[in-house]
Amino acid sequence: MTTTTRPSRRAHPAYRCARASAVLLGIATASSLVAPPVAQAAAAPKSPAAAICGKISTASVSAIVGYSLPAPTADTTSLKATKANDEISSVVTSCTYGAYTLAALPKDVILDYAVTSRPLTPAEVTKGLSQAQKIKMHIVPYHGLGMTAYYYSFTETGITIQGISGTEGVKEYGAAVYTKTTPKSTLASLVQLAEKL
Repeated sequence: MTTTTRPSRRAHPAYRCARASAVLLGIATASSLVAPPVAQAAAAPKSPAAAICGKISTASVSAIVGYSLPAPTADTTSLKATKANDEISSVVTSCTYGAYTLAALPKDVILDYAVTSRPLTPAEVTKGLSQAQKIKMHIVPYHGLGMTAYYYSFTETGITIQGISGTEGVKEYGAAVYTKTTPKSTLASLVQLAEKL
């Protein structure tokens, strides 16, 4: 397992839009998915993010999606509290199973765990849903995970990203893929794995 940062992804305009949605909607995963990575960064020493990702076996993720995956790459993103995100800060840990190449993206799997500075209010969720529609994110409630959850999908630079993210208080759990062919039930099973992070 390696820990990496991907500055080119963070600089992408869609990343900034999805980052706001991550805090407002409890969709932590969306903050990790825009601007598809094209090359893996150099490995860094083991970090707290890598330790978090190590809580889930790669074999269990592979079993859910039905194909073999490599060990995850860990990444942590800190989102500061700002006026635009209703003064909510968060720390998002992403575990990406797959290679950072355009050819490999359709098989990549991302699990996320985030902690926000406070729970979202109903008004903030409504506001976040409205903002997501403006950036053409399709979002609908998802039931059956025992928490407030949303299924989302959006297309960026010709690549469809879909996932499910759920919230329990200040904790958020998510799973996402860079393909439109993964069933929602598979994404939900991945979110249940993410709850172990």
